[in-house]
Amino acid sequence: MTTRILHIFGTMNRGGAEMRTLSLMEKMREQGVQFDFCVLSGQQGVLDEHIRQLGGQIYYCKLGLSFIPRFLHLLRQHKFAGVHSHVAYVSGFILLLARLARVKLRIAHFRNTTDGAADSLVRKIRNRILRYLIATCATHILAVCIGAMRGFWGNNWSRDPKCQVIYNGFKLPAVRLVKNFWQAYIANYQGQKIIINVARMDVQKNHLRQCHIFIELLKIKPDALMVFIGKEDATRKAAMTDLLGQHGITDKVIFLGLQSDVIPFLQHADLMLFPSLWEGLPGVVLEASSVGLPVLAADLSGIEEIARQINSINIQALVTDDLQWAQQLATMLDAGVDKQHNVEQFKHSSFLMTSNIDKLYAIYSE
Repeated sequence: MTTRILHIFGTMNRGGAEMRTLSLMEKMREQGVQFDFCVLSGQQGVLDEHIRQLGGQIYYCKLGLSFIPRFLHLLRQHKFAGVHSHVAYVSGFILLLARLARVKLRIAHFRNTTDGAADSLVRKIRNRILRYLIATCATHILAVCIGAMRGFWGNNWSRDPKCQVIYNGFKLPAVRLVKNFWQAYIANYQGQKIIINVARMDVQKNHLRQCHIFIELLKIKPDALMVFIGKEDATRKAAMTDLLGQHGITDKVIFLGLQSDVIPFLQHADLMLFPSLWEGLPGVVLEASSVGLPVLAADLSGIEEIARQINSINIQALVTDDLQWAQQLATMLDAGVDKQHNVEQFKHSSFLMTSNIDKLYAIYSE
């Protein structure tokens, strides 16, 4: 008998939480668990077809006046064993409806340390109500790291028996090094060191500051190149290219946009720069670790949790200036790297997919 779990997201695009959930589908299906998805924006996403190929169904149920009856009908019609909601405090509203529909398993899953929104009085009141609904309606409260649990549930989260931290899990990729890999993407590439960042362009990922840091790095390492991968935002990219143009270094920065598989780029890079303003447990940092790529990242709680197990993750305080970041990058480039040693560390960490699957399956099979 198949156990059907309905996952709740905004839209199924290439975000960390979405990609991590899809990565579990094949193995979960082998154990009799089917993942289906309800998207609250009502919009199609770039991952929709992939979900269907993996055997999942997608339901477009836009938040609005008709949402409550439509969502209740969806739950009752398909008799889901569980609702697994990934939409921060809004999960409280979702799980209230799941409880009314008598869904047995009701999971709120926190994926970040903050929702990133302005902390107005109205929002504080709204979040307090939604938090109460999670406390009363959820059967399980999960988070991707301790920092995310503290951010949403407070420092005393461990006293709540519903709460559990489950780290995202990753496969160990096969190493496929390609001679002259970067020549296909960078005109006149001559073996320069590659600094890479993989992230969608939004305020959280701090792209403009990355450009400022790279400008300082070029004063120390004038032959370095910077590669940006991820969904682009026209306004932010224009600000970046304008800054680079002012310094005459547009030829030193390469924008490769959205890529379906970032692993080959990580395998062939020399270093990752990751000064995000906030994160939960950043998947791309773990992907970098899985191929042995060193990372210089911001002093965020989720990243610090990774660094406790994997010493190729270097931490720099966000409050330090661009020059200090650049100096640390230069030091790491000079030190060289034993990627195979770093991969061995990853193999013995808590971030393997098998651990993630086992812990979630234990919940789904209750």
